[in-house]
Amino acid sequence: MSRRTMTDWLAGSHHQPGQVRAEWRERGISVLPVGHRFDAVRLPEPLVHAAVHPAVHAAGAPAGPCRAPAGTGLAGHLDGPVIHDGRGRTYYALVPPGTATTWRAAAPGVTCLGPGTHLGVPAEGLLEYHPAHPVHWTAATTRRRHCDPASVALLVRAGTARLAEAAGHPQGCSAGRPGLSPRARERPCGHLR
Repeated sequence: MSRRTMTDWLAGSHHQPGQVRAEWRERGISVLPVGHRFDAVRLPEPLVHAAVHPAVHAAGAPAGPCRAPAGTGLAGHLDGPVIHDGRGRTYYALVPPGTATTWRAAAPGVTCLGPGTHLGVPAEGLLEYHPAHPVHWTAATTRRRHCDPASVALLVRAGTARLAEAAGHPQGCSAGRPGLSPRARERPCGHLR
């Protein structure tokens, strides 16, 4: 999808697309309603980095806002638009509208935003972290308007498993495993097959 088409499509999610374009020009960001053109899965930075760069995570990534180009590795996992909030240390994968009603990939800090919520969306040209513009695209102009929810859920599972391993939980431990029932999560490690 071309940059112009994606910009028009995103601006069209607001009832005043001209205002959105003006905010992008003036501030580099505009707050858009979620649920009409897209939903958004909020992903904590440590989870994304554990899934995308497991060797770096295992070695102990430095604390603080990440300035590394995680988008390069992320593009191999999610073929769709992803926003990074460098101050909040959070990623947002744009997924098809309606995903919030069926989202089941549970992990600490992971939430699917739907109707009634809003998201700060950066201007199309903001592709790197900068203190003046901490919200930027890690993967913006892609062939798709949305990330595949199944790919996002797989990323959540991979990141959660790697974080659990790094915390000393065995691979089969129920701690930190998304998608399990509350009863299964209460079982001690070693009781899952």
